[in-house]
Amino acid sequence: MTSAISGRRARCLRNRFTEIGRTVSAASIPDYPIAYDAGKALHAASKAKGEFGFGAQWAGQGAPLARAMSTAALVAQLVAELEAAQRP
Repeated sequence: MTSAISGRRARCLRNRFTEIGRTVSAASIPDYPIAYDAGKALHAASKAKGEFGFGAQWAGQGAPLARAMSTAALVAQLVAELEAAQRP
């Protein structure tokens, strides 16, 4: 959870922007939409320089259930789950 991206607490994936937000007190983060507009400007400027770690990567409440795995492993897992669900 961070307020750094929009000025309102929200779930997001950890990246360079949220790490900066961890070093700033919640009281010093401007309210929405000021923080959000500043965040969008930071993301655009960093993206133009080839740095993609400052975007808002919103995440739902299930995000902590995500597991790190290769694309091949993910596809194999999804195929296995689909096949299991289709069995009588």
